[in-house]
This record gives sequence, C-alpha cells and structure tokens, in this order.
Amino acid sequence: MRIVIELKRGAEPALVLNKLYRQTQLQSSFSCNMVGILDGQPKLMGLKELLQAFLEFRCSVVERRARFKLSQAQEKRHIVEGIVVGLDNLDNIIQIIKEASSNSAASTSLMNEFNISSKQAEAILDISLRRLTHLERSKYVDEKKSLTEQISKLEELLASKGKMLQLIEQEAVELKHKFSNPRRSMLEYSDDGQLEDIDSIPNEEILLVCSSRNDFFFLSIFVCDFQAISEKGYVKRMKPNTFNLQKRGTIGKSVGKLRVNDAMSDFVVCRSHDHILYFSDKGIVYSSRAYKIPECTRSAAGTPLVQILSLSEGERITSIIPVSEFTEDQYLLMLTVNGYIKKVSLNVFSAIRSTGIIAIQLVPGDELRWVRCCTNDDLVAMASQNGYVILSSCDKIRALSRNTRGGVAMRLKEGDKMASVDIIPAAMREDLERASVDPANNKGSGPWLLFISESGHGKRVPLSSFNILPLNRVGLIGSKFSEEEGHLAAVFVVGFSLAEDGESVEEVVLVSQSGTVNRIKVRDISIQSRYARGVILMRLEYAGKIQSASLMSATEAEADDETTGTTIEDEAAGPVLMASQ
Repeated sequence: MRIVIELKRGAEPALVLNKLYRQTQLQSSFSCNMVGILDGQPKLMGLKELLQAFLEFRCSVVERRARFKLSQAQEKRHIVEGIVVGLDNLDNIIQIIKEASSNSAASTSLMNEFNISSKQAEAILDISLRRLTHLERSKYVDEKKSLTEQISKLEELLASKGKMLQLIEQEAVELKHKFSNPRRSMLEYSDDGQLEDIDSIPNEEILLVCSSRNDFFFLSIFVCDFQAISEKGYVKRMKPNTFNLQKRGTIGKSVGKLRVNDAMSDFVVCRSHDHILYFSDKGIVYSSRAYKIPECTRSAAGTPLVQILSLSEGERITSIIPVSEFTEDQYLLMLTVNGYIKKVSLNVFSAIRSTGIIAIQLVPGDELRWVRCCTNDDLVAMASQNGYVILSSCDKIRALSRNTRGGVAMRLKEGDKMASVDIIPAAMREDLERASVDPANNKGSGPWLLFISESGHGKRVPLSSFNILPLNRVGLIGSKFSEEEGHLAAVFVVGFSLAEDGESVEEVVLVSQSGTVNRIKVRDISIQSRYARGVILMRLEYAGKIQSASLMSATEAEADDETTGTTIEDEAAGPVLMASQ
C-alpha cells in the first residue's frame, strides 16, 4: 500500500511529517523488560549489559567448540601417526603378527617393538591388506599434515581473545548473509521514543513585542513574525510585514489594543525555536521558548507574562534576548540605569530553572535595563539620557560571574541616567578604524550612530566622530535636546549593510507609548553633527513618547518584502510575539 499526502501551498512538509509521527502509528516505540539468565540466575539488564553477556556467552560457546575439535583432531592425529609407523615397518609388523599367539599378544609386541600406544597398536591391527599399498600411505601422511595444521589453528584461536572475537563477528556476518532479508520498517534510536513539541513547530522568524505595567506583565502571539512587550506585561508575536514600510514623519500603524496606563516597552526579532531570556529590573533572568507564547489576533492585548514566567510582585521585564545557540565565545553585556556594566558568558544561562536565576547584583535604587549579546572583538556604544556617548572595547571589560555587580560604565552627571546601549560588531569596527585614519575622505560615511529621541526626532552621526575611550568616563556629547524634546530614547549602530551608493539598507521600527508602530528606512534619516537636533521620524501628537525601537537588518527586510509584500492584513502568515513592560 502506498499513501500520498498532498499539501497545500505554503505548508511545511517536515512539520506535517512530524505531526504524523507524533499523532499516528506511523512511528511507534515500545519498552522491553530485558531479563536474562546470567550465571544460572535471572537478572534485569540494560542493553549494553545484555549485549556484553551475550558476547561472553558466544565466547564460551566458541571456546568449548574449539577445545572439542582440538581434542578430536589430536586423538585422530595420534592414530594416524601410529598407522604411518606401521606402514613404514610393514615387513616387521607382519612378522610380529604371524608369530603372535593372539591379538593381545600381537598388540603388546607392537607396543614394545615400535614404542607406540595401545590405540595405535589396535589401529595397525585393524588395517586390511588392501590398504597396505604405497598410495594409502601417502594419504595417511597428508591427513597427518592436515590435522597438524588444524590443531595449530585451534591452539592459536584458544590463545587469542582477539581472534576469537573476530571469528564470532565473521560467523554473525555469514548468518546475516544466509538468512537475513531487508527490513520493512526502520529502527532509530531516541532518548525517550517520543517527539517533542519543538519537532512539530516550524522555526520561522517572529517579532516579540512586550508591554509592562508596574503590577503585571502580559503576553500574546500573532500569527506573524514580530515579538514585543508592553508596559502592562503583555506579549505577542507577529511577522515583520504586519507593518508597512513608511516614510519618516508619518504617524505609523497601531500594534494592538493597550489597556489604561499601559505602554509599549520592548520588542525583538527572533525565531520560533529560540530561547528567549527575560531580564527583570531586579537582575533576575527567566527563560522560555519563543513558540510557547500563545497565538492571538493582531488587535488582541496578549497574554500576561505572569502566566509564563514566575515573576515576583512588582517585578518588571526590562530586556529580552533571543538565543539560538549557547556558544562559548558569546557574552551578555548588562547595563543598569545608574551606569554599572557587567559581562557574563552566555553559557552561564544555558540552563535556567523555572523560578529564574540571578543575572546581576544590584544596589538599592538601581535596576537592570539593557542586555546585549557581544564578543570580545566587538565595541560597545553607551548613551545617557542627556545625550552623552562613550565607545569602549568589549575585550577591556572583564568577564564576571552572575553574583556580582560589575563596574562603572559611564560617569554620569547629576540627574542623568543611562538611556541606551548597542554593540558595534567586529566587522564594522574595522570600517570605523579605517574611517578614523582618514577622516577627510570618509566624512559622513558609515558606519553611523542612529540617535532617536523621546519626541520622535532622529539623526545619524558618523561613528568616526567618537573616540574609543576606557570605561568610567563622562563621554562625548552625541545629541542635544531641549526641555520640550525630553531625553534620548534609543541609540543604534547602523551601516553594517550598505547599498552600492554607500547608504544603509537597514530599517528601524519605532513604537510609541500608545502602541503605534512606524517602520522607516535608515537611509531616509539625515546625517548630522553631534550637536544637531535631528529630523522628525514619527509624529506623536496623540501617541505620547517613543517607548521602544528596534533595528531590522537588510536580510530581514528583504525576506519580509519578498514573502508577502507590505500588506497589514496578513495575519495568517506566521507567528509574532508581543509583550508589555
């Protein structure tokens, strides 16, 4: 019988096959109670122990068989040697037999005359006259030689365990070739014999969006590719193409309904199979898979984070980090609002219990706000709310354990706090060093620092305008703000992906406190000096302030446009995660 399952367009064959394995009898597993008789006693054994016992049994069988054959060959050779002696002395033997008074007397005489055993003498007496020819003698000589070779091989086999195991393997292969037939089913090893949930879920790109209120968190998942968090603790996931690509200075699109006093907090692009690390303001880190966020429609508020994470009263999620693989050369860089920084190996967070673990020790009045992934070859760019920026090398930051506070990242002025942090990859660091060597010819060229203020203004400043400084410094002014414009909301390093004209092909997604989202091309944001105000990126007449921002790489943007275009109504294309803080 042949069964064919035709899939609709866009379906994942591997996902359907995993569901068939899991929900039907296409794949079955069974347990074995492996009790065997070992040394005359019944014993419950594991597979390895059972195979070892069977191998020892086969060794004992082969050994007994070899000893039996050796005994038979030695006995037969003993008889043949006596017959050869008789044939070599045929005339004397005939004379002794003629003179003997009986068979026993003849046997005794032969034993005394030729120094042979009684069995050899009996074998000589049993020879018929027709076997006394020269041809028969040569047959006995050849048989003696063959028996000697056989005895030598058997003795070598008994003396070598390796040769015995080799013989057992050879006999097993011969049995297989003689009696085996092709299997009609396939045997596979499995840890528990069952597929996990992750085996039935496609590893597609999602957007995690979060919102939080001071009392609790919520989560919800769109059938899209974004994940976000709001300030009341809601989370949902959507596809990046849920939001149209727009020009700067526009109002943007709503990301969903928000409750009273709620605001968008954070969102990141990740994949369904990723581990999502949730860092709270109290320095605790929690973990869950991205696909475990329940799905919902785009307009839904989401699911409370307290239903997914074991958050304590008053605890808020301030940063979310997607991790595809916990590698040894990756680190997490943590920054608090009061300017303390710490670097911890990513491997430390590979196994997090459901109640969470300590990520950083905090002093009273401080809170963990930003967490980023980095390597020792990267640079880190940190900015304060008043617009001061400091660039430092990640390899100058010593890796510490979880239960430590870290060191001072930036010397803050009175009333100032940290506003944002971003990582400058090693490849972009090389471009920065080349631009610093020849600033005249690289004026205005990338990479840049993208500044976004709470009022919706933004600008790009060449990274070459900033020097690499050690930690615990005031830093350089990166952007100036008036009292009406508020403070700095976010800073990003852009220019990692450049078009042929040398412009950035990245995009930035802005989220206001009311949940309005705007997606803008970075190349449309003007390049200005460190002291400039910037241009309007998003109009915020009724949307409050810029609450969060995220950068989309060129690969993510191209994949988004090629998949489903720019329609906002496509809610069945895939999962997106959204949350509030």
